[in-house]
Amino acid sequence: MDNHIAVIGAGLAGATFARRMLDQGCKVTVFDKSRGTGGRLASCRVDDQSADLGAPWFEPESAAFREWLAQQPAVSHWQPHCESLSGGQITALDTYVHAPRQSALTRSLLAGAELITQTRVGYIWPETEGVIVRDEHGQPLGHFDSVVVTTPAPQAVPLLEAVPRFTQRAAEVYPSASWVLVVKLASPTEVKPDVYYGEHDCLLRLVRDSAKPGRGSADNSDTAETWVIEARDSWTQQHLETAPEQVADLLLSAFRETTGYTGEISAQRVHRWLYARQQPLSETGHLWSEETNIGVCGDWLHDGDSQGGLERAWHSANALAQRLLNTTDF
Repeated sequence: MDNHIAVIGAGLAGATFARRMLDQGCKVTVFDKSRGTGGRLASCRVDDQSADLGAPWFEPESAAFREWLAQQPAVSHWQPHCESLSGGQITALDTYVHAPRQSALTRSLLAGAELITQTRVGYIWPETEGVIVRDEHGQPLGHFDSVVVTTPAPQAVPLLEAVPRFTQRAAEVYPSASWVLVVKLASPTEVKPDVYYGEHDCLLRLVRDSAKPGRGSADNSDTAETWVIEARDSWTQQHLETAPEQVADLLLSAFRETTGYTGEISAQRVHRWLYARQQPLSETGHLWSEETNIGVCGDWLHDGDSQGGLERAWHSANALAQRLLNTTDF
């Protein structure tokens, strides 16, 4: 195939779709507004270490997604020791993680694609010869045979102006937000659990990121611990406009209370995910307009309750890719 496809968004949906099309000989250009890839799989630097700022793991529900994860060379099975935030009973976690960080999976999937980062797409429109893509300032980014949008639904709304029914569907999605604090500790916590979750007024979960397979302290006891502290959706909503420094103090206090840690913090980073989770629309799993050659895939288009929407994003991307590959004139 000699089709040239533009993919907007370098998260799991965009990377999965791009990989499928690259494997069939298509030329793929991927745009993302961030400096790297990953979307909700994004990682960050905390002092001299990296940590998963977004979804901490994959928790597959379907056999297909589990098998696909098992085929990825840098993905490992992880069953962390868990404890309840409230002292009640909890279910053990059966997860998979990518080394050395979650975002490396999307980078691997995008091998062979032209990746253009730190570029915010602001306009896509069908023309006589393909679809034009412009940045947020109106400058042309290129003409493509087709364009696939994989951003969170609120960000997709202005991009889908050429297909009003797609815009309407995206506008129906209301994502939830989440504050996240990543800390590097000056001394070990000396607690057994690597994950705390369950009922809590403030916290959704605490994850010892450095204990994951392929991370520093999983192989080297001298490596400092890093923890990812994620707030609940409801708490985040109450503190949506609170100053980041104050949010960090509140989350750190909750972390100390839970773990009993009284030591110093070597480094920290706080981040607000405005589109942390999206409730899916029970649809066919994707959107495609033959008239405009504009498509959409993402977690908000595939039904299911998988962790952080990652599995939904993967299914949606595969469904759209299969549809296009089954089209004889594509």
